[in-house]
Amino acid sequence: MDRSCVIIGAGLGGLSCGAVLARYGFRVIVLEQAAHAGGCLQTFMRNGVKFETGMHFIGSAGHGELLDILLRFLGIRDGLELHELDRDGYDIITYKGQDFPFRNGREAFIEGLSEFFPKQKESLGRYMDAVCKTSEASSVESFNPSRVMDSNDTVWYTRSVDSVIDGIVDDPDLREILAGNQPLYAGVKGHTPFALHAFITSFYNRSAWRIGGGSDRIASLLAGQITAAGGSVMTGCKAVEIVCDETRAVGVRFMHDGVEQMASADYVVSTIHPSLSVDMVHSPLFRPAYKKRIKQLPDTIGVFELYLKFKTDTVPYMNANRFVYESGSVWGCDSYIADDWPRGYLYMHQWPQGDSRFADAGVILAYMRNDELAAWSDTLTGRRGNEYREFKRCKAERILTIAAKRFPELREGLERYYTSTPLTYRDYTGAVGGGLYGVAKDIELGQSGRVSYRTRAGNLFLAGQSVNSHGIMGVLMGSLVVCDSILGNGILYEEIIKASK
Repeated sequence: MDRSCVIIGAGLGGLSCGAVLARYGFRVIVLEQAAHAGGCLQTFMRNGVKFETGMHFIGSAGHGELLDILLRFLGIRDGLELHELDRDGYDIITYKGQDFPFRNGREAFIEGLSEFFPKQKESLGRYMDAVCKTSEASSVESFNPSRVMDSNDTVWYTRSVDSVIDGIVDDPDLREILAGNQPLYAGVKGHTPFALHAFITSFYNRSAWRIGGGSDRIASLLAGQITAAGGSVMTGCKAVEIVCDETRAVGVRFMHDGVEQMASADYVVSTIHPSLSVDMVHSPLFRPAYKKRIKQLPDTIGVFELYLKFKTDTVPYMNANRFVYESGSVWGCDSYIADDWPRGYLYMHQWPQGDSRFADAGVILAYMRNDELAAWSDTLTGRRGNEYREFKRCKAERILTIAAKRFPELREGLERYYTSTPLTYRDYTGAVGGGLYGVAKDIELGQSGRVSYRTRAGNLFLAGQSVNSHGIMGVLMGSLVVCDSILGNGILYEEIIKASK
């Protein structure tokens, strides 16, 4: 039976849903309002250098590991050039002026930090046990679509990162260091569930990788899967309404070149921010209380990004990610004041385009709240005026001055830099408010903070980073849960298990 699906949003969630459904015979149309597909997978070129906008590195991509299995299932692994980060320190947490490496593998991770905290080796073992047990219980680890990332089936889903770590580890400095990767999930002390920390930590602890040639390669390969199967990825098409009858969605109205069009479908999947999705449904199927709850969910914080272009053969390539904390705590970096920004930052290099001994580009990310950008919130990129440009210049110079004290090559090897704010990210990727990871996971909200992939319109599904979890693995697993629900009979679960053998 010929079936059709319209997908809103051509980021990782939309493209992966489209590629899977197209493989199983669906007529797929993916609608993207931007000029280019990719969402957070997009890159941009400046003076011959390609810069990443969102996906700077990935995890668990070693042969037979979680992401490797999914990439092979999707049929795109062979088209990707991956380069592994240093297994003796893929992440380095700089805390109180000292560097603490995170090593790949459970035992290596424990041994590495035990060198600094010899009395805490047993505690580190309990911590890693909690990380592994919690992560393995999720749908992401088990490849079981019947499980969802934010289910409350263990205590770790209802307790915060800091409360769990504090209950295991009694050394106050080690507690901070173990939470030092919190920018990878925009952690908030007392609010972010330990399960999210466990998933992210476990994901990268297996292995960590950079994508040679840019993460836009993933978008290109997935879009190619869709078009090769007879589907289409339509850019410059802004969805304006998810049309429903009395019981179900029947299609999507969208604008293209100033003309409203209608794409009818048997199924609709929206992968954009949930608040935007519910706004497009004008039907009693979506009750006002449901729409209000979704629209009031808090979003994660955004970042100021400083994109660095280095002089040729000047800056040695850094095969690790550097998390630096200047304030004495890894928590509260979002509560900065003007005089102490940034309290922490993440500094990374991109995989070199030429000689792998030297970096040609890098990026520094630091939290930035939207209240600093209120004067320009109603403007678009390129039309924000001189005051905005001066604001960005001052921020760039401040973070460069601070970071160069620890990394002198930033001044000596820097040729030029470019900047973006949460507003840029908002305009470029469609992220509401420019938040890094969509809707924030918060234990204080309980079940009311959950966004289900199912809706009261039985053939309308939600996917993307706000629904299951963020990052490449979280988004892909969310897409597969949706596709499995559409296809039925556990087809995808069986196929993924086969791909893992």
